[in-house]
Amino acid sequence: MKKSCKAFFLSAAAALALSGCSISSYSEIARWKSPAKTEDGETPIASFLTQNFSYQLLGFIPICTGRPWTEGDEDIMDDFNIRMFADEATIDNNLVSLNHALDRIGSRRITNLTTSTDDDSSWSLLLVNRHEVRTQCLVLKPVDTTK
Repeated sequence: MKKSCKAFFLSAAAALALSGCSISSYSEIARWKSPAKTEDGETPIASFLTQNFSYQLLGFIPICTGRPWTEGDEDIMDDFNIRMFADEATIDNNLVSLNHALDRIGSRRITNLTTSTDDDSSWSLLLVNRHEVRTQCLVLKPVDTTK
């Protein structure tokens, strides 16, 4: 009886985790011409946001994860870029996505960089932990070096 209960709970956890993996990585660049200024008087030209999720069985066995955004020509990337049995939801990987976004925009200047992490297992009967890493910032105009 114990073996069948364990198999049932493991199957249920895997099904819950895989159903939650549909959005495991999300990055967005929003460009604008904004009259709003930052605290130091600069005008931002875009905002950047990336969220990356990973799911672990019992809080430590990797089930699936989103991968950092490192390719694509679209400014908004909502891709089902999933890697199974890995955990790539880290601040370092979000910064890889940020570097890709900065390459696309053509600026290396940012302000208001914030990162946060969040763990939640309450949605899956405490069997599967969802780990989220979020990074966002404002992108500033590149410095004009021709002057």
